[in-house]
Amino acid sequence: MKRKIDLLKAITTFIKVADKKSFTAVARELNIVTSAISRQVADLEKHFSCQLLYRTTRAMHLTAEGKQYYKEFKEITEKIEHLENKDEGLDGSLKGHITVSAPQGSESLGFLDAASEFMKKNPEVTVSWLFVNRYVNMVEEGIDLSIRMGELEDSSYIARRYKSVDINFVASPSYIKKYDEPKNPNDLTKHLCITDSSNRHPNKWRYCENKKEKFIKITSYTDSNNGETAARLAANGNGIAYLPSFFTHSYLSTGELVPVMQAYEFESLPASLVYPANLMMNKTLKAFVQFLLSYED
Repeated sequence: MKRKIDLLKAITTFIKVADKKSFTAVARELNIVTSAISRQVADLEKHFSCQLLYRTTRAMHLTAEGKQYYKEFKEITEKIEHLENKDEGLDGSLKGHITVSAPQGSESLGFLDAASEFMKKNPEVTVSWLFVNRYVNMVEEGIDLSIRMGELEDSSYIARRYKSVDINFVASPSYIKKYDEPKNPNDLTKHLCITDSSNRHPNKWRYCENKKEKFIKITSYTDSNNGETAARLAANGNGIAYLPSFFTHSYLSTGELVPVMQAYEFESLPASLVYPANLMMNKTLKAFVQFLLSYED
């Protein structure tokens, strides 16, 4: 009795291996171990009782049967992609559902206004929002589009630069009057620091000196897993905070917060629209991303 396998997944993996002629390259693209790729191809060969690939330590190529199956598999996957991408209504309008994740408090970047306009123009498109201050595994959590801050390391995703975000050292005028203003990062060890515990390293603050990235270890006086709360605590005079500008801009504009140690700030960090490469085949998502990038307040 043949072991049950995910046939479509195995077929898709085999096509990628045949195209790239490398298990390792496909494993890197899909962000899984090479042995898992090899197992999927082996399962496919066992399922169809044939050898699809000749594999040696130096080369890999399709067998005669492999060439025939490759052609037919491509036709199957193209038909499935066509069916999955039928996301246009009878009148040519877009339809479908998009799930978006973003950091809490980042609404001020303007994407909610842009999304609202997009939905008005495309009433058959629905959008769900997940606002969290943690790393989101897009595949496992079913996220189509993620708004992320800073430089991105994961090459299995596509990132389109959307906006820029400043990261500010801030304190209230009343705090500075009582404790004086820190002149350099080393002074922070003598101050009350407010940390955002949702960050991966909340007690390790990043700064720029002589155009080089450096870090200072601080002791948290009070913390919150919500940047908006941290900003409010700073505005109330509880200490110094280091936060993205979308948390602090309203307090800076009213004077409740003022910037400190500006000479040690980095240039703006990118805020990017991030999505798995294979999802760009989805016409609705593609149109949504393009609308966000081109939208002007």
